[in-house]
Amino acid sequence: MSKSINILIFLLCAVSCKPQSTDKSITKNTDSYKRIHGENSWAFINQANDTLIPFGIYKFMNPIDEEGMILAERNGKHGYINIFQDTLIPFIYEDLSVFTHGLAPAKKNGKYGYLDRKGKVVIPFKYENESHFYKCRLARAKLNGKYGFIDQSGNEIVPIQFEKVRSNRIDSLVCAMQNKKWAFFSCSGEQLTNFKYDQITESFFDHYNYTYFEKGLCRVENNGKIGYINRKFKEVVPFGKYQVAEPFRNHLGIVANEGNFGIIDTLGKVIVPLKYDFIEHPSEYSNKSDLFAVKKGKEIQFLDKSANPITDFEIKEFEWDTHKDEESYQKYFLAKKNSGMVGTISDKGEIIIPFEYQEIKAFDGKKVTFAKKNGKYGLIDYNGKVVLPFEFDDAYTQKFFKHYVFEKTNKVGMFDENGNQIISFSYEDITPVFYDKDNRFIVKQNGLYGIIDINENIIVPIKFDEISNWVEYGPEEHFITKDGKTGLISRQGKIVIPPDYDEIWINNSKLIKVKNKGLYGTVDWKNKIVHPIKYQQILWEWPFITQNPLDTVYVKENSKYFSTDISGKVIENNVSEKLIDEKFGYLLEYQ
Repeated sequence: MSKSINILIFLLCAVSCKPQSTDKSITKNTDSYKRIHGENSWAFINQANDTLIPFGIYKFMNPIDEEGMILAERNGKHGYINIFQDTLIPFIYEDLSVFTHGLAPAKKNGKYGYLDRKGKVVIPFKYENESHFYKCRLARAKLNGKYGFIDQSGNEIVPIQFEKVRSNRIDSLVCAMQNKKWAFFSCSGEQLTNFKYDQITESFFDHYNYTYFEKGLCRVENNGKIGYINRKFKEVVPFGKYQVAEPFRNHLGIVANEGNFGIIDTLGKVIVPLKYDFIEHPSEYSNKSDLFAVKKGKEIQFLDKSANPITDFEIKEFEWDTHKDEESYQKYFLAKKNSGMVGTISDKGEIIIPFEYQEIKAFDGKKVTFAKKNGKYGLIDYNGKVVLPFEFDDAYTQKFFKHYVFEKTNKVGMFDENGNQIISFSYEDITPVFYDKDNRFIVKQNGLYGIIDINENIIVPIKFDEISNWVEYGPEEHFITKDGKTGLISRQGKIVIPPDYDEIWINNSKLIKVKNKGLYGTVDWKNKIVHPIKYQQILWEWPFITQNPLDTVYVKENSKYFSTDISGKVIENNVSEKLIDEKFGYLLEYQ
């Protein structure tokens, strides 16, 4: 743990001594509390930053649920508490999950059962799997390697005799597999179809859920052929009619034969002829649009969610994006026409920003972005209004960075979203610092790097050849390089480890591995040498991976390994190559 993290934890623990409310009627007001993560533990604070549950007690805590209960882990066991640390369900379970319809799955002595909110065992511990009660209020149950469904009293509703079972949060039915074929069952356990489907594919319902029938026909497969059935399990589109058949979305489905794509409705009727090279629902990450993007040759057209055209075939490329207006985030398409000019189109097909730009940077949820016109860059808002004139040679921003860096005659300066200049054109580069993107910046001046704040006050002197920004599993401090040597400097600009080493490696709060002239050693966080810089190799297990504090260091000298503690005292004089390979082979093969 770095010094700065230690200080943070000390301060958070210290404020827990402040007087706290004892009014337990507010426990369900979850907006009053914030869950925060420390090293190997979690805590809760209130809106005044008073500590209600300190670090160091619970390895994990869930957010407060709708009944004011917090799922937590302590000393390897799981239970429930409230914000006042009253134990609501004792910490005696090997595993415990969230409540659905009043019951939570728990694990004891290697088996799963179900508890109510008072901790009473409602369904005994005899199952081999964890599950939850969803729309049917049935939970998947596994016994002796077979699956079925039980109700909230533990009664077998769908016999526990199948290879696999499935359920979701949306549909009032479940599925089971027998002899590698699927069938549908009702919530009361009635078998609704024969076991005849090789595959049953759910459709996208919303950002978190899927459904079989709520968005149209259900896509099913049999003997390698695709068909569609309705909610009465009637075959609407015969198996094998289409070579490609996508899950329905908004009661329409994309289908294709011989590379020709079209769209059908819930009656199986073709409403967009199978004559296009490709049809898809535009997507951003896992979020899909109800619209259709239809491609023919090198041109793209948009259709609305009912498959009606909302643009002409003029678009060459597009990107789904969002911008922020006065009331909400709005989705739109950033598009490029065959002419090469760029503009934006709403999800109704309206041109919002005219196609008169050579480049428009995605808004990424912001209300302004930079654009390029007549070879120069400026700022525009989501309606195309010019916020900053087009007079700059280049521009730069980031998704979660609210400022904009512009270049002019080989110097860069920075502007806010209103076009106000906030950092002068005195630098060769400006990059936001990852832990304070809008207030601290790594800058380059006269070929050297340092850090300034939003008012151009120097925090880290501008005198280093290199300075790090974000480093995975890295320290709180910045790595710095000067005259080919590496060290560390704090976020406040204080040298922690002087730049005296060829290389340094940091992944814990105890020791730092250093290298000079091809040999390795270690120093502590005060730069005091623990292992002299004379060894062929130094290795230890990463605390990030093992979740254990560093206690053993493996050192190689004269082609042999020995181990020491973190003070350098020898533990074992002769460590086998086999042990080293087992622990560190994945590292050594790349060295």
